[in-house]
Amino acid sequence: MYLTFSNTAQKRIKPLITTDTRIALDLDDGVGPFSDAATCTFDVAFNLVLCQDNDLSDDFNVTIDSDLGPVYIKDYTTEQLDSALNLDVDRYLRYKLTGPSGILDPNVTLRNLQPVG
Repeated sequence: MYLTFSNTAQKRIKPLITTDTRIALDLDDGVGPFSDAATCTFDVAFNLVLCQDNDLSDDFNVTIDSDLGPVYIKDYTTEQLDSALNLDVDRYLRYKLTGPSGILDPNVTLRNLQPVG
């Protein structure tokens, strides 16, 4: 499994990444520290989370490769993902997660939980 960040997405995200940054692709299902509560719809919703090592819970037990380094995921979310993933920015400046099967999430939220400074 590989996540490709488009050039536009990289230009927006790279300035936020430091040597201490961990990237997580979080399925918003109510499990883990980044999910407040599972949504009561059948929609699949992902968050791209920039955080530190100590922010990641044991739920994020698998990494996938990407243009920006390892991306942490919950192992069971592989069922919701394609083997080749793309994160791009649409014309409304929203992050969109796609794969060979089509659009997986048209509105991925970027959450930067890193300390300021």
